[in-house]
Amino acid sequence: ILSTKLNLNAPFVNPMCGSGTLAIEAALIATNRRPGLLRSNYAFMHIMGYNSSMYESERKKLDTQIKHIENLKIIATDISSSAIATAKLNAAAAGVLELIDFEVCDFEKTSIPEQANGVIMFNPEYGERLGDENELNATYARMGDFLKNQCKGDLAKKIRLKPSRKIEFYNATIDCRLLEYELYAGTKRVDKPVKPMPE
Repeated sequence: ILSTKLNLNAPFVNPMCGSGTLAIEAALIATNRRPGLLRSNYAFMHIMGYNSSMYESERKKLDTQIKHIENLKIIATDISSSAIATAKLNAAAAGVLELIDFEVCDFEKTSIPEQANGVIMFNPEYGERLGDENELNATYARMGDFLKNQCKGDLAKKIRLKPSRKIEFYNATIDCRLLEYELYAGTKRVDKPVKPMPE
């Protein structure tokens, strides 16, 4: 998420949200909440010299750094009602349930707010984890159609869009890519000025 162009005044939309990890992390980042603040027990609390009053003082400082973003818009959708139920439980545990709009729907039915410069972030199914890659071709093509048709102005080859940026990373032992697509209505091609014909 930190590698995206996350804009706190623009929507963050997470179709295929699964257990809600991306939407929850976006909410934590946007509001400057430290994930560990919800913990009540750390290993360092059990070592000699632990100063509980210093810990409480530092913890309160972090609490005061939490931001309240008035128009924060985070949307998370999934076709599975059980996934959304789990995502809501996870968001509640992270203290950000009220910041995320959850909805059960196919990703193509995800409502896209009209504000510009938002981030739409998929973590789609892929062959190594969830079956044969050939079975996913239609889903990836639908994702490309959804992005082109629903997000104007705001298996990568199957998406049929050219990424403007690629970031390589690993999900456990699986080699992954974060692909960024700039979406706009019409064409971005700029016609070159016509050179006059020599006389």
